[in-house]
Amino acid sequence: MRRFLVVRGAQALVVIVLVASLAFLLVHLAPGDPFGASLDDPSNDATLHAQQMHRWGYDQPLAVQYIKWIGNLGRGEFGWSHSRNRPVWDVLRETVPRTLLLMGTALIAGMLAGLALGTWQAARAGTIAARVSGALSVATLSIPEFLFALFALAVPGARWHWFPVSGVVDPAMHDSMSAAGQALDVLRHLVLPAGTLALVTAAAVCRYHRSAMLAVLPEDFVRTARAKGAGERIVVMRHALRNALGPMITITGLLIPALFGGAVFVETIFSWPGIGRMMVDAVTGNDYALAMAGVIIGTVLVALGSALADTLAALADPRVRVEA
Repeated sequence: MRRFLVVRGAQALVVIVLVASLAFLLVHLAPGDPFGASLDDPSNDATLHAQQMHRWGYDQPLAVQYIKWIGNLGRGEFGWSHSRNRPVWDVLRETVPRTLLLMGTALIAGMLAGLALGTWQAARAGTIAARVSGALSVATLSIPEFLFALFALAVPGARWHWFPVSGVVDPAMHDSMSAAGQALDVLRHLVLPAGTLALVTAAAVCRYHRSAMLAVLPEDFVRTARAKGAGERIVVMRHALRNALGPMITITGLLIPALFGGAVFVETIFSWPGIGRMMVDAVTGNDYALAMAGVIIGTVLVALGSALADTLAALADPRVRVEA
């Protein structure tokens, strides 16, 4: 098992380095620079712009910039955010927990809802209700997250005023609330963005789990439980469900990259100040250090999700370790 973990860790590290290097190249080759907007200010001129580029080393050859960036990265330094005028680490300390809260809530809610719905569809296989809910699950997977986000923003949020449509907290009232009130305030702001991601996650989990349940229900041990007089609820929940959870181990790890990709759109639409929103602002503002930090964090989450899926699968099935 130790060798398996070392191999998976090395593979994840290689992926992170390759993606970060590619991101560095693409960001620096894109049109514009971190100080391009200063030329639009009449009080600034090309000379001041050149001085700023020289001060931060952006006028050096790309290979030299890359070597310095790798060296700083090896020391845990992400650089300075020019668009926010503070160290990138300070920005990450604010945005990363917010994205983890959003993704974690969506993952847990989506998994629970998907498992429940997939189990119900398998137990009611062939009925009209199961077929209709299955069709709705497929339709949900066919619609991009940002369309669900726009609908949630427009109807439950803007039209019905059920939940806040932007931000993490109420900026005017949050500090004056009690601890329970502050937690409830965050929860209310979390409902629409997390619910959007959870909806798509639940649809994906439902389809996979339904197939796993349908494969388990005809097994001999399930028929034996029925022959012994066990009720259908006990047969499904205690015998079939437990043995159908194996494939979900891999799915759970692979959902993390999908959730991160969806979070970029959802955070932008709901003005949720997380990594996704940060990356959009960094790219549009040519904030090199901030954009590359976002790419690295996203790559780490994806690599950890994949490694987690492989590790859990190896723990569940020793043959995976042998093949690795």
